[in-house]
Amino acid sequence: EAGEAIFGTIDCWLVWNLTRDVSPGATPAPIHITEPTNACRTMLFNISELKWDEGQIELFNIPKQMLPEVRTSSEVYGVCAPSTPLAGVKISAILGDQNAALFGQCCFKQGQLKSTYGTGCFMLMNVGTSPVPSKSGLLSTMGYHLKGQPAVYALEGAVQV
Repeated sequence: EAGEAIFGTIDCWLVWNLTRDVSPGATPAPIHITEPTNACRTMLFNISELKWDEGQIELFNIPKQMLPEVRTSSEVYGVCAPSTPLAGVKISAILGDQNAALFGQCCFKQGQLKSTYGTGCFMLMNVGTSPVPSKSGLLSTMGYHLKGQPAVYALEGAVQV
């Protein structure tokens, strides 16, 4: 509430640190953002309304000013600060792990799915531009959200190894 702490997932931390210039007298301030595929993993984000869920925030007594601004999954957010090794490089995409695989494997049409194997087996299926509740224990989640386009939703299943 005093503005001394902020909240976010790993993407927030990365963007914050990449845009934070530690040089004396540096401006502008670091960017505190996320996007829907990461925001929904906090269980504080309403995927149907594409915004922080007021009920959840109130339930957990989280000051709204602590939360990052939610932007789309692909747009130019800013540039890496001069004091970073990536000085001047544009930051223009953020996606959660499995969601990035859905996008990267070109599952752009409803019904297309990807399955990846690593620390577990993860399946995401593009269900289109409206969330679909699962009848089989799968997770209704965000797929991705491109600037100027409707958000894309997915059903997700995981098998941990």
